[in-house]
Amino acid sequence: MTFGDRMRELLEQGAVVSKEFAAKAGEKAQDWGSRGLEASKEFAAKAGAKAQELGEIGVLKVEIKQLEGQAKKLIGRLGAELYSSFTEKNAQSVSRDDMAVGAILSEIAVVKAAIEKRETELQNRKNQGRDPGVTD
Repeated sequence: MTFGDRMRELLEQGAVVSKEFAAKAGEKAQDWGSRGLEASKEFAAKAGAKAQELGEIGVLKVEIKQLEGQAKKLIGRLGAELYSSFTEKNAQSVSRDDMAVGAILSEIAVVKAAIEKRETELQNRKNQGRDPGVTD
């Protein structure tokens, strides 16, 4: 075997090894790319679920604030009704049997129940989103 033949043989072997290396590198790159894509999809799904959860919590907080505002208005109406009863109607006492007072007290009870329901929902949502291994 001459020196030229040996060099040609080595070059051919090098070419075969290079092709194999390139093929394996391509497979690895494709594998890493698909793993990265899967990780990105998983992250996007988790982020979307967390955003929805936070949105629902935000809605509940807004509803609670609105209901609290309604309760304050009703308490103001109750105060005005009581004031009117004592000053304009010269009442000595007022009870929940008074039609106007009873109606306002009933409305306050309904709003209070709605607030408590939303607060329970809010707490449940917060507890669902919490990682059991993490403590506050």
